[in-house]
Amino acid sequence: MTRFGSSPHLIRAWLLLCCLLFPAAPVTAQQQPEPPAPADGATATGTLVVSVEGVEGPLRDNVLGHLDINRFNGKPAPAETELQWLHANAERHIQEALQPFGYYEPEVENTLNRTAGGWEARYRIRPGRPLPIALADVRMLGEAAQDPVFQKLLDKKPLAKGQTLEHAKYEQFKQNLEALATERGYFDARFVEHAIQIDLRAYEAVIKLHYDAGKRYRFGDISFKQNTLSPDLLSRYPRFKSSDPYDANDLLKLQGDLGGSVYFSQVRINASPDAKTVSVPVEVELEPNKRHKYSAGLGFGTDTGARGKVKVENRWVNRQGHHYEAELQLSPIKSFVGAKYMIPGSDPVTEEYALTASYTQQNYDDQDYERIALGGLFQQEIGKWLKIYSLNLQYEDYQIGNEPRSTSFLIIPGLNWTWVDADDRLFTSRGVLFGFEVRGAATALLSDINFLQGVLHLKWIHAFNDDNRIIARGDLGATAILEDFEELPASLRFFTGGDSSVRGYAYNKIGPTNEDGQVVGGKNVLVGSLEYERRLWNNWGVAVFVDSGDAFNGASPELKTGAGIGARWRSPVGPVRIDFATGLDRPPGDAFRFSFSIGPDL
Repeated sequence: MTRFGSSPHLIRAWLLLCCLLFPAAPVTAQQQPEPPAPADGATATGTLVVSVEGVEGPLRDNVLGHLDINRFNGKPAPAETELQWLHANAERHIQEALQPFGYYEPEVENTLNRTAGGWEARYRIRPGRPLPIALADVRMLGEAAQDPVFQKLLDKKPLAKGQTLEHAKYEQFKQNLEALATERGYFDARFVEHAIQIDLRAYEAVIKLHYDAGKRYRFGDISFKQNTLSPDLLSRYPRFKSSDPYDANDLLKLQGDLGGSVYFSQVRINASPDAKTVSVPVEVELEPNKRHKYSAGLGFGTDTGARGKVKVENRWVNRQGHHYEAELQLSPIKSFVGAKYMIPGSDPVTEEYALTASYTQQNYDDQDYERIALGGLFQQEIGKWLKIYSLNLQYEDYQIGNEPRSTSFLIIPGLNWTWVDADDRLFTSRGVLFGFEVRGAATALLSDINFLQGVLHLKWIHAFNDDNRIIARGDLGATAILEDFEELPASLRFFTGGDSSVRGYAYNKIGPTNEDGQVVGGKNVLVGSLEYERRLWNNWGVAVFVDSGDAFNGASPELKTGAGIGARWRSPVGPVRIDFATGLDRPPGDAFRFSFSIGPDL
């Protein structure tokens, strides 16, 4: 048996071994010594004021959050023994608060003084130099090493040689890697190495971050649970197919497209990774909408007077997704009854065919017509464009002013393209709408007259902040006709004046007139408007505006201008506009005119 003597060398060795085997527990932010219990009578009186100087912004916020003594700032001071203990720990708390931002050698001047009102604890901080990154060893392993989306994230990484070490950016970058891996189907991804090595002697940091994404999963079988539409139609909704690389955005797009259709009230997508096959089967559960929808409404418009509307929709006629809607509108000035039968295109999300039929009657101050129209159209969404191609057969019985009553039969091909870029089409802060229409007819194609007509629309909205915005709009139209202008039906002539064109003037009361002063419409039209809107409180605001325009036959319009003020309310169904305007050119402008409208900004 080995025996140990009592020599000093053996004793020192034994003590060293004990220190190595049983080190003292470090003091951390989560494990701190308790403050000493106050002695009897050791109370601090008055209010404690804590002052921190030398740092601003997030650094100062973090320092205040770490300082235990700051809990009593502006409050009665604790017992003096506890106050002294809190003050003694303050420098360590400040150092801990600055380290996540890369400051590892701060200098802190601290004082604790009695004042007339109690106590003041003051801390002047000099953060010192930030700790630079000497090496950022960031590696992407597995299939993600060739993934361009991961490469874009790596190109923007906030961890590079020479940059300041910030722990929050390091952790955020790790979270971004994990989130992107989940989004793009790297479900077995893991960090094989992630560490920050800090050398305070050399005053530099080394980052090692190695992320093994493993294999990218692929979509498995795609199935739909429903009894409403044919499998062939539903199979055209996904933008992906089985065996395509997994991307969560594809599933979100599918859910949005199905939910945005008329067919379904609820869409649930179940996609669970299968580690054995490295695939993600997709199961889509669909709950149908009610087959029929009925709606009715009453309203008032200064252009139309009192009006009523009844509408019925059949959301699916058959399993091929055909659906239709029929609508009846009645008002003293203009009434309409129409139906539209719609058929999904090869891409049911962006393409649709429609058959249309309508009857329109207008009885308004010597501008009367009855029109029957039958037609078809094809509409397609491409990016921000909505493109509509149409062909209509139109019969019209009309009378304008003292012109003799006439009839017209036209076969009108046309196109209507609209481009919209907006942050929100209902309540727009920044947005642009640009559109143009072209239509025409020819006697060679069985029409009564030859004409070609084009119209441009432009609307621009720009908000300077949450309370102020400018709205500008303009319309330009022109008609070329080989026959006498009187041969052009009333519904194809240009008029202006009213709620949506030049406020301060009655509906369709700006345009060329006959010898009796009756407005008979023009070949061309030009309208412009500028409006400034300011929100005052909650969803209420005011607006000032000026509109100008004319319908004319020659090359030079005689612009009529109106101006006014209005009230604005952001209702749940869109902006409500109540305007009071005056026509500055009289006649035909009104000294005072009220107008009311409701609908989306774009």
